[in-house]
Amino acid sequence: MAGGVLPPRAWRGLLAAASEEWRATPFYRMMLRGADPEAITQWGRDVRVGDFARGMDIVRGSWRIASEKLPVMAPAPWSAPPPSLHFAARLHSFSWLIDVASVGVSGQEAAAVLIDSWVEGFGRDFHAAAWAPELVAERLFAWLCHGRAAFEQGDPLRRPDLLRSFARQARHLQLAVQDLREPLSRVKAGAALVLAGVSGIPDGERLREEGEETLEEACASQFLSDGGHQSRSPQALLEVYCDLLAADDALVRQGLETPRLVREALPRAAAMLRLFRMSDGKLFCANGGAEGSVESLEAALREAAKAREYNFATTSGYQRLAAGDVVLMMDVGGAPAPAYGERAHAGALSFELSCGPDRIIVNVGSGMELLPEWRAAGRATNGHSTLVIDDALSAVFSQRRAGRGAAHPIGPIVGQKRTEEDDGVLIDAHHDGYRAQYGYLHRRRVFLSSDGKQMWGQDAAAPPLGGARAGLKPAAFAVRFHLHPLVRAERSDVHQMTLTPPNGPAWNFVTDARRMEIEHSIYLSGNTGPQRARQIVLYGVTDPSAPEDRSPNLVKWKLARVA
Repeated sequence: MAGGVLPPRAWRGLLAAASEEWRATPFYRMMLRGADPEAITQWGRDVRVGDFARGMDIVRGSWRIASEKLPVMAPAPWSAPPPSLHFAARLHSFSWLIDVASVGVSGQEAAAVLIDSWVEGFGRDFHAAAWAPELVAERLFAWLCHGRAAFEQGDPLRRPDLLRSFARQARHLQLAVQDLREPLSRVKAGAALVLAGVSGIPDGERLREEGEETLEEACASQFLSDGGHQSRSPQALLEVYCDLLAADDALVRQGLETPRLVREALPRAAAMLRLFRMSDGKLFCANGGAEGSVESLEAALREAAKAREYNFATTSGYQRLAAGDVVLMMDVGGAPAPAYGERAHAGALSFELSCGPDRIIVNVGSGMELLPEWRAAGRATNGHSTLVIDDALSAVFSQRRAGRGAAHPIGPIVGQKRTEEDDGVLIDAHHDGYRAQYGYLHRRRVFLSSDGKQMWGQDAAAPPLGGARAGLKPAAFAVRFHLHPLVRAERSDVHQMTLTPPNGPAWNFVTDARRMEIEHSIYLSGNTGPQRARQIVLYGVTDPSAPEDRSPNLVKWKLARVA
């Protein structure tokens, strides 16, 4: 400690529990002052690919985030009343800057205007809402990877203000990073601090060290042994992986050594992302994640050394069945640890099916930019392609506590077995999510033929093997198959449907269920917000005295490719 001034890490401990009121005081603002950079000397590299269409809309002044949009055209959106606090937060995060940057010259000009106008309104001094640590982490990362035009091609007279705001936000993030509890925010903050630390800012070494320490802690705590993320979300894994790639690249270009835990996490995460890839090149949608972009996933995986691909991840709880141009992904895991469960779903034994460029059977899913209300709707079991008893949840959701975020699921316990033969692969799995309330297990068997031309399944609301049946009552159940919005479903018989995707072959769906219906659904995992969709629903009622492998407790179904 020199000159009687506490170093930032000491201040960090004192401020860990500081309120936003404290941060708004003149004393805290003084702590953010320091030498400002004269220029950014190294820019970040984000492997993700922006959405050109969305970027063009923003350049034209049309602002849409998931299902919400500004009611007026606005070249700079800061003065327009936002439709929700969620929308305002996503605006201030600058997560959309990657889309603007993908447009080209006009996008670079728009980016310069947008960053200039934000600094004018919110960037000169601490602002409680706009300077929330998780938003600062996203914003600094976006600026350093996609905002170069503002700092090098924008109005030279405004440049000192931009650099001063950048430096103060970086110091604020360094002080506030330990306040972040959301796992993805901690990774983003660590990566942003590393990028800021090698950008030419005067106190860069301390920022970089703080960022490396944060990333090491995240890699030690957030990854499972098979390379999956603790949240069990494929999209969360991709986001974390890309942030770690950006930090690794920034350090390598400076001739610095990337922390060992980060180096070791990258190839394992890449292998898991390959497992999660459906035949259309996008991600399996589970536990709060959306499809994502083909281009971003391909670009991210090009950064990883080619490794042996595998088809099941026991620790993460996923099974992949692949044959020809068909991929089936099945969720055979329970709930993640509570700290990682704020967006996890009650979707045990659900699956998604794709063929070539088409998704056929899906889950309702979710997306990181959706309103909390939409995300909550997608978490329920009936939003998944699986069996549901009495429209109940297959996991218990904890009661939300004030200031503790969304409820997280607890359970169920899942068992699974994979059998590979010459003619195909069989998954035999079960979970106990309905046992406490109804006395039944859900048992699902799914088989995919080795030529990818047919699959069959069995779903049973099964009394526990060897368990007492006294007191068991009949229970209504439904086996749901949510269809992608682009799939057309036509009933050809009381027990048969024809499913026609837009590009590939049609599929016949046949069942022995006593009642089959086609009903409305919704799809939340696309890139354009909620979309109307349909679902096939097989209805039944259990007979407590009947064996689990017989009707009415067991429903059989089959999908066969139309020649």
